[in-house]
Amino acid sequence: MSAWTKRFPAFLNTLVIALTIVFVALILLIGKPVSATPLSLELGDVVPQDFVASERVVIVDEAATDAERSRARANTPEIYQIDPTVKPAVNADLLGFFAAIRGAAFEEPPDPPPTTTTTTTTTTTTTTSAPEDEESTTITTEDLAPPTTLAPPTTLAPPATLPPPTTLPRVPIEEQINEVKTGGYFRFGSDVDTLVSFYNDDLDRVKNNKLELFPVVESAILEVVGAQMDEGIRPIELSKFAEELIGSFKLTLALATLDPSEIKAIESAAAGIASFNLRVNEFRDVESTDEARKRAEQDTPDVLRTFFLGDTILSTGEVVGQVELDAIIELNLLLPEKMTSRLAITVLGAFVVLLAAFFLWRVAPRQWSQPKHFALLGVLLALAALVSRVPELIVPEETPELAFVIPAVMFGYMAAILYDPRTAVVMSVPLTAFTAISTQDAALAMYAGAATLAPLAFVSSASSRRELRVAVGLSALVLAPLAGIVAWLFKGSEYAWLSAVFGLAGGVTAGLVAQGLLSFLENLFRVTTTVTLLDLTDRNHPALRLLEEKAPGTFNHSILVGTLAGKAARAINADPLLARAAAYYHDLGKTEHPQFFIENQFGFFNPHDDLAPEDSAEIIRNHVVDGLRLARRFRIPDDITDGIRMHHGNGLIRYFLHKALESGADVDPSHYRHIGVKPESKEMAILMISDAVEGAVRALAQQELPAADAVRDLVDAVVAEKLEDGQLDESALTFGDLTRVKLALVEALIGYYHTRIPYPEPLVDSGPAQLALGSELHNA
Repeated sequence: MSAWTKRFPAFLNTLVIALTIVFVALILLIGKPVSATPLSLELGDVVPQDFVASERVVIVDEAATDAERSRARANTPEIYQIDPTVKPAVNADLLGFFAAIRGAAFEEPPDPPPTTTTTTTTTTTTTTSAPEDEESTTITTEDLAPPTTLAPPTTLAPPATLPPPTTLPRVPIEEQINEVKTGGYFRFGSDVDTLVSFYNDDLDRVKNNKLELFPVVESAILEVVGAQMDEGIRPIELSKFAEELIGSFKLTLALATLDPSEIKAIESAAAGIASFNLRVNEFRDVESTDEARKRAEQDTPDVLRTFFLGDTILSTGEVVGQVELDAIIELNLLLPEKMTSRLAITVLGAFVVLLAAFFLWRVAPRQWSQPKHFALLGVLLALAALVSRVPELIVPEETPELAFVIPAVMFGYMAAILYDPRTAVVMSVPLTAFTAISTQDAALAMYAGAATLAPLAFVSSASSRRELRVAVGLSALVLAPLAGIVAWLFKGSEYAWLSAVFGLAGGVTAGLVAQGLLSFLENLFRVTTTVTLLDLTDRNHPALRLLEEKAPGTFNHSILVGTLAGKAARAINADPLLARAAAYYHDLGKTEHPQFFIENQFGFFNPHDDLAPEDSAEIIRNHVVDGLRLARRFRIPDDITDGIRMHHGNGLIRYFLHKALESGADVDPSHYRHIGVKPESKEMAILMISDAVEGAVRALAQQELPAADAVRDLVDAVVAEKLEDGQLDESALTFGDLTRVKLALVEALIGYYHTRIPYPEPLVDSGPAQLALGSELHNA
């Protein structure tokens, strides 16, 4: 990291985030159509384009509905009610007519002599003398009452019988007829003549002890009129019923004793009287009729027109009708295609970028305080925005399944390798949001988010290039059913299989693209990834070859420490590849003066014997500085050079400190401390412990064959010393982690420094047979 970036990290991080927001917004906005002006369409216009239903819509046809309701109202018959007062009045009129005929037949009697009024109910009769040539008839006072005194009966009264004989003289027929007509019945015309004559004839028949017939005719007239009135007579039916009555009135059986011509005359007269007395008694009930017609209108359902999805509502050149206009308005077809607000896209893109940066800064503040990490995150977010536009650029309308080729999985793959699985989880959020903005498709948005998470389980555990390639294949296999299920859920089962195929193809393609981008991005931003660590642990790396050539003892020590550190890191779920790579390079600086380090002094004298303790300590201290310089020359990432700076921390160089103290000179302890910093991660703390215990156990092994208990005690002592000196305070290791680390180191050291049987002295003539025996004994 340059001095300038160290001085202004906050400013640079803010600048990177701002630039990321700008680029993301531009990528999401470029090519997005601008909202068009709404169309204007009115009734009777000629449409300039086809209008197709975008979904099922039901429209009420108001004109057809009004027509149906008008038809229902018109077809509702009028309601009539019979007036109950008409029939009694008609009956009273007929009874008065018959009473008038009877009353006109006799002269009025003289005034009776004064009599004593009694309270009896006996009927009073009056007898008068008449000339011998006139008939005498007895009449009652009831017969003499004028017709107007009759109360209208509520029911049909039985016809009156002929009065008993009296001595009153009979009025001439012509006078009877005239009296009846002038009494209010002139309207009946000649029918009065016929019935008056028939009544006088009936009086003669009674006198001759024959059957009286006038009451029969009277009853027949009353019955016919009453029956018709009971059925009801409407105004337009009066003339019809009168004509029908005249043509159908028959008295043949009742008047069988009379001459046929006389019967016909009486039937005609009776029919005339009956038809003339028919009255309209059934009248239109306006209120009930209106209510019935309103109910008929209300009960008439709306006339509906249904347009289904894909139906053509109007074709170009057709005239707009009300129903079609209502359907177009209901479906919002006059509005331009809904466009996402550009401001909303910008704001959402900015919010997602800020949310991702804030979250990653909170979970890993030390790492994310470096501008390069924010810059790399910005590149990934910009790429995610670009990838979200892929479906709309390459997917034809007839093949929507092709959208599942979107290479979202590569961001989970790259984020997990460039950073860690937590970062990859966070990347799923912006990728989901960007895909939703670009495609407006919930299925693709869900798929993009899930595809980002798919490779995490496979990439996180990869420790070799082969495992990384396998992770790509396994991720693609996961994406195939994922794409099929999402398409099935949102689009239908017919899209599932082809979507799964494109999901598989997109997964494989994204994995290959991600591997190419990884190398470019990790070199550009100097980020340590799994791929980088695999390259660094390759023993053909130039720095390791230099170490092997110039300091073979240190090289072997570094390889062993790397093995120990990797095993201990796995025991506490730390990064074993990082711990092993850091161990390989932690003593790179010893290549400058290898002979001053005991592991490289095989067969040589120790040059420290001729140096002052302070000079020796300085040489030992400088191997850290030399290592950092060589790391820069070989472009070794910072995460690995942390192993150079931290594997001794700032601990004491005890051997030369004790030597200086024994000489009796004044000693400044700060001159006997390593030039470094305390471990700031679990992996670097493991490297420190592994380096120390390997040297201690190796020293023990040079004196005696170490037993398991001795190795265990020695490891405990080394760790206790580091704890007491405060070297592990900033490493985030817990006591539980230390326990598991010590157990892993003891197990590995016991396996490495196992007991070997002593070889016999070599024979003077050592040939192939003797060498084979030695190999056999070693392998045993």
